[in-house]
Amino acid sequence: MPTIATRHGPLHYLEVGAGAPLVLLHGNTYSATTQVRLAARFADEHRVISPDLLGHSQSARPEGLFTTRYFAMQGEALADLLEALFDQPVPLFGMSAGGISALNAICHVPEKIAALILDGVFYQVSSATVDAHHHSTANMAPPWHRYMAKQHGADWWPLLNAGIERTIELLAVERTVVAPCLAAINVPTIIFQGGQDPFVPDAQARLIVQGIRGARLVYEATAGHLIAWRNPATFRERVRRFLHEHQ
Repeated sequence: MPTIATRHGPLHYLEVGAGAPLVLLHGNTYSATTQVRLAARFADEHRVISPDLLGHSQSARPEGLFTTRYFAMQGEALADLLEALFDQPVPLFGMSAGGISALNAICHVPEKIAALILDGVFYQVSSATVDAHHHSTANMAPPWHRYMAKQHGADWWPLLNAGIERTIELLAVERTVVAPCLAAINVPTIIFQGGQDPFVPDAQARLIVQGIRGARLVYEATAGHLIAWRNPATFRERVRRFLHEHQ
């Protein structure tokens, strides 16, 4: 079980493929294991490293995680992992909370990040994000609860789920900016946004695009949250072209 020590405890990660490294970051309540099929799509050209975020699956569960410092702590731990694993800058592909974690990590180790691929990310937590989380939790099917309990542990899963929901509520009340250093980002960036995303209103995604110099937006008006899952082959080709353009 490969792990990397960080200031907030160990991060567990999975690795697949060979070639140029690519770091794949899952969203809230998911894990590296839930992303194995997505990682496999990139393994033809890349050595894909998929960490479990703090609080998720086999990674550390530090005190103070489920607060308004949630994304800051994720970014700090990710920065430590990047420093430990890589001598050269690598692209980060972050989905939802994974993308926001990447946007926090780059504040600490910009020299370790070659490019950002972001899918479903926001600048601040809006009431729409809170409502979407509430709806998702209230309508989670029993088989999905069982699957998540297997991923995170039967005792920890309900605490993780409730902790993330409480964190999202706190971030909305405090109007915390969860992407704090956009103006300083100077790496190629591509941002995917679905026009029907209940978690990320268009205005929030556009704040990220406008805040990062030269960022490219890929907008699909009829897509929901996480375009990577909507049409995997098309998404893979877009990312391939983007990375080849900026090698």
